[in-house]
Amino acid sequence: MKKHLIPFLSATALTASALITVPAYAQEVVVGVPVSSSGIFSFANLPARNGITLAAEEVAQSGELGSVKIKLLLEDTNSDKNQAVNLVNRFINTDKAVLILGPTSTVEAQAYLPIAQSNKIPALTQASGDVAVIGDWIFKANAAPAKIMESLALRYIKDFQPKRVAYIFNRDNESYLQQKDGVKGRFEQAGVKTVLEETIVGTDTDFSALVTKVVAQDIDTLVISTTGEVTANIVIQARQAGLPSSVRIVATPSAGAHQFLKVGGSAVEGVIFTSDYFIGNPSKLNQEFVSAYKKKYGIEPDNFAAIGYTVYKTAAAAIKNAGPDYSPESIRKGLSAIENLPTVLGNGSLTQTATRTPAYDGIVLTVRNGKFVPL
Repeated sequence: MKKHLIPFLSATALTASALITVPAYAQEVVVGVPVSSSGIFSFANLPARNGITLAAEEVAQSGELGSVKIKLLLEDTNSDKNQAVNLVNRFINTDKAVLILGPTSTVEAQAYLPIAQSNKIPALTQASGDVAVIGDWIFKANAAPAKIMESLALRYIKDFQPKRVAYIFNRDNESYLQQKDGVKGRFEQAGVKTVLEETIVGTDTDFSALVTKVVAQDIDTLVISTTGEVTANIVIQARQAGLPSSVRIVATPSAGAHQFLKVGGSAVEGVIFTSDYFIGNPSKLNQEFVSAYKKKYGIEPDNFAAIGYTVYKTAAAAIKNAGPDYSPESIRKGLSAIENLPTVLGNGSLTQTATRTPAYDGIVLTVRNGKFVPL
């Protein structure tokens, strides 16, 4: 009988019915992930990719999204910002992605996040830099660099009362400038003197002239703000050049990568840094994460693995919040609504603030006997 009634329905009624029953975007949600699996930023992006992949498997197995399936497009940028731009354009224009995740690299993020912003596609990034300022479609899954480094500076001032400091930082990466400034600002407020500031670029490998200059200074602290592998190389060369053991070395969250320990070896013993994540966190969520990560990859997760894991879990929560309409606008609203999401980072709870950046203090760690331990 109903099939005979349909011809008498108006076109307007049919259109209204379609709008009500058919979401603007299909139940398969396409998510693009440009990630530097090779090249200079792979020290952070490879473990981040592992974390994302593990979280994706857990979300799929949990059934928490019901009938919604996330189609994850993981592509290598080669640590090349131009390649990252091309990938994001493809994700948006060809693959019809409604959400972009990643990267850890601020250099790449600053190149392609404006594309997501101009196309009104939400992006959730773990780039260390304060990239959410690009626009209201850009969100961060980890704390701002100045915030996390300030907590390190305050703890360091309390414990060690520094007087004279030298800084080495990466001038071609805005994140490392911001992280250096986060420490320097707090140090100078406390009356600590800046003795020397030297810059490098991320592809530098020979630091002999630089460390010779540093060793000649009367300092008690050396702050290094660059990638994990480069930080380790600078530490090795500085100690070989005669930097006294009495000079403490302070680094950024990049030192929380496995590659930092692998490259630095015994030379990086005693290096102090701040991290979004500590593997020894006794929470049930973290212990389950550590166990699952070790089972899947055969190694323990590092700072960047934990951030990647959190990125995907946050994205899944946003997609769940967005239902039943999985349009970019709905997912953007879903990201904005994230509040007290259980996480393995920071204090264990993630809330998106008005600046689209979660706020938590970093965890101050040091290297002892080849392992990361609380200071």
